[in-house]
Amino acid sequence: LRLLSANVRIPMKVLGDLRAQLAACHIGERGLLELVGRYDLATLDAAFAETLEYTERIARATIDELPDGRYEFTDYLDDDGIDPDPIPIHVTAEVRGSELEINFDGTSPQVKGAINCVLSFTRSAVYACVRCLLPPTLPNNEGYFRAVHVVAPPGSIVNPLPPAPVAARGLTGYRIANAVMGALAQVAPESVPACESGGDTGISLGGYTVDRRAFVFLEFLVCSWGGRPFADGIDGVASMVVNFSNYPVEVIEREYPLRIEEYGFLPDTGGPGKFRGGLALVRRYRFLEESGTFQIRADRSRFAAYGLAGGGSGSPSRSILNPGPDGRELPPKTTLHVQYGDELRHELAGAGGFGNPLERDPNAVLQDVLDEKITPQHAREAYRVALTGDHSCRVDQAETARLRGGGSLLVC
Repeated sequence: LRLLSANVRIPMKVLGDLRAQLAACHIGERGLLELVGRYDLATLDAAFAETLEYTERIARATIDELPDGRYEFTDYLDDDGIDPDPIPIHVTAEVRGSELEINFDGTSPQVKGAINCVLSFTRSAVYACVRCLLPPTLPNNEGYFRAVHVVAPPGSIVNPLPPAPVAARGLTGYRIANAVMGALAQVAPESVPACESGGDTGISLGGYTVDRRAFVFLEFLVCSWGGRPFADGIDGVASMVVNFSNYPVEVIEREYPLRIEEYGFLPDTGGPGKFRGGLALVRRYRFLEESGTFQIRADRSRFAAYGLAGGGSGSPSRSILNPGPDGRELPPKTTLHVQYGDELRHELAGAGGFGNPLERDPNAVLQDVLDEKITPQHAREAYRVALTGDHSCRVDQAETARLRGGGSLLVC
């Protein structure tokens, strides 16, 4: 540990992580030894094997109920931060009896930027997506992996060969999940939500204080889910392929030379639909040291989160340095030097909507306006719902019926 401590900028944080991982191993070891002490090894081996086989049986039975066939979908990364070209992630989901194959033929070759995704992560993203189609009570173990086959061409962005850079692979892992879910939505449309925000934003800040103490801030921002076949998308939650949450403002301001000037949801950013997509988040950072280096790894500025079943796309992501008349719009992936007082405003992408927006209950649209999730103008333009009243806002039934083409209003 002394050797590691001497070779990192913030030893306290790195060693704290390592000690936490070591402690988790000790706790796991203790629990396993308790089981061994209670049962003999043969009994444990049989129980472990049966647990996996049970999960496999249920998974295969569930997949067997899906319609056989090939289902294709392509999603895109904006770029790799070096070359400007969009990067396709192409997925073919093939159901064959009780087995499911996820094939990435047609996906981009590995790229120069550090967003290449190692095969283990690619498989993990696929398994997470397939888990969404399986019964919620199914044990979470590798038993269901046996019914799922992942084909990832070597040398592609989803299975790169050395010496491809992979440090920022999390971004591609998100997009893999989005593409897989887009294909699975054709297999089981009643079980798959519209695209989550896919903002995938990583923001880091590094530098030294005036007395030469190093500081390193790293945050991965999560946003919102897409509209579901039965309900709106959830605002402000992590994607299914990660297990973290956004930093509390108080922690950031206590530990780093930053002040959060703005943090909240942006209205009119969730994709319109019978079930609205989750809203985009905004975070605005003010830098409070003499100088430092910001790095942004974002996406979804060119290819918004898709909607399903007639739902609309979410809003794109956006980054601005020193917002205002002289503000500078930033590319989604960039490194910039900042000075005291500089501000970075980052808007994550909104999530996609599910279903025809004209089938959304006008009262749900009204509630969104009252909750400041959408504006009255957006209600009229995206949902064809007219509102009236200065102090007690309500639905204008006649005008709404006219905007929606006549006839009775559709209520969820």
